[in-house]
Amino acid sequence: MYERFAHEYAAHAEASPYNALYDRPAVLGLAGDVRGRTVFDAACGPGLYAAELQERGARVIGCDASPTLVALARERTGGRADLRVHDLSEPLGWVPDGSVDLVVLALAIHYLDDRVALLEELRRILAPGGALVLSTEHPMAKWVRLGGSYFTTEPVEESLSERRDWPVRSWRMPLTAICAEFRRAGFLIDELLEPLPVPEMEALYPDDHEWLNQVPAFVAFRLVPRPA
Repeated sequence: MYERFAHEYAAHAEASPYNALYDRPAVLGLAGDVRGRTVFDAACGPGLYAAELQERGARVIGCDASPTLVALARERTGGRADLRVHDLSEPLGWVPDGSVDLVVLALAIHYLDDRVALLEELRRILAPGGALVLSTEHPMAKWVRLGGSYFTTEPVEESLSERRDWPVRSWRMPLTAICAEFRRAGFLIDELLEPLPVPEMEALYPDDHEWLNQVPAFVAFRLVPRPA
């Protein structure tokens, strides 16, 4: 979906309040110390998370369905990350079992129709003691924006940005359904985070800062494989 507006989105995500000052700090905080670890950046986008993980000492591999975003991510990581064009609705046949210490999946799982299949595949590639850190749209934010019943589970077509024509299709579902899919895929929730904006946002984007201190836009999780 992002290929059509890949360059615009990459420029936007680098400094936008919701990405740079809200989601990325939350996800990277849950990732913890990655020095010497192999991290798989699923749906790597323009490489903003990959570059930061690499800067923190991780060996980064990853993928995105958009060839343009993968090219931008490779450039951003100086060609040192193994980043490939791959649709997450397909198996990760090129990633061996138990070969990564951490998976990062930022703001992408809600685009998949079969989220459990993806989660099972990500669990397969995790090494013992590994974890999956993911963020997604907070169901409350979608309910505030779209109305209707909070408990509705359905795909929704809308623009990613209120100011731009960036059409995307994503799933709307309550928190109970999100967590149930984690369990079906063999994961337990180690930590759930409803992030607050970082303090720097108040001076740069005061309206967004005020709103995000009242209504959550995203929710992040650290998941661990359920013991057999």
